[in-house]
Amino acid sequence: MVTLTEVWSAYLAALRVKAPITVESLRPPRELADLQDIERATTPWPDDLREFFLLHDGQHLWVGDRLAGTLLLDSELLSLEDMQFERSSWLESPHAIDDLGDEWPAQIAAQQAGETAHLFLPEYVPIAKDGAGGLCYIDTRPGPKQSCVRFFSADAADEGGPAYGGLADYLDALRTSVESETEFDGVVPTFDDGALVWELDRSDWPPALQLPDPVVLRLPFEPVEFRPSQWTADDDVIDLDVVRRTVVDTARALYPGSAVDDDARLYTGTFRDCAGRT
Repeated sequence: MVTLTEVWSAYLAALRVKAPITVESLRPPRELADLQDIERATTPWPDDLREFFLLHDGQHLWVGDRLAGTLLLDSELLSLEDMQFERSSWLESPHAIDDLGDEWPAQIAAQQAGETAHLFLPEYVPIAKDGAGGLCYIDTRPGPKQSCVRFFSADAADEGGPAYGGLADYLDALRTSVESETEFDGVVPTFDDGALVWELDRSDWPPALQLPDPVVLRLPFEPVEFRPSQWTADDDVIDLDVVRRTVVDTARALYPGSAVDDDARLYTGTFRDCAGRT
């Protein structure tokens, strides 16, 4: 049976060829005593989670002046301290949900790993976070699916269920995707100057609509300077803002795809009536 450490080593070997900057972003692992202290301060860890944190202590977002990319799917690996911070933050404000009823705490207590609790539980251990504040975490609750990899977000909580059976499955799937440069879970691995960047898979998107080059329409209004003090009761005053909006809206309706210049300075002035009055 392949161990988590062996899967991790194989993944890093693939990344060293295609994304060495991402590998360089990894922080060295901490001492076993540090892990034991933090485990005691959180929740009992399964063996593979303990092994995982013995392989690294998260990653830097930058290597020098370059973005490092991410080993996991668009998610930054967390250090031990970052893991504790994220876990504590979510436990303080588990999730903004409707009232689940007085019996719900007892139902959660009877659940096993992989089941939906609709809130963040003490048994959830984050390992990475994405740019939107969501987490990749390990469900340490007992049961056949203990150690499954799951995702938590502010809008959906833990409703997605297990994404992968364990860390070894997740890392091996990532390695396969990177080596073959093929789609994985809706994204594809790309390599930006030595950094692994996950991009949306657009291979099955319809081709973009080819629009003609925009045509700039310039409206031939000659501005006429005036001062409000020059108005008299005999003047016919026209609201040029209304005129401008009407002309611009009409031009855009008649010529879709064209760029209609909507510069208010082109319409500042007055109109003259038939008698030549301003």
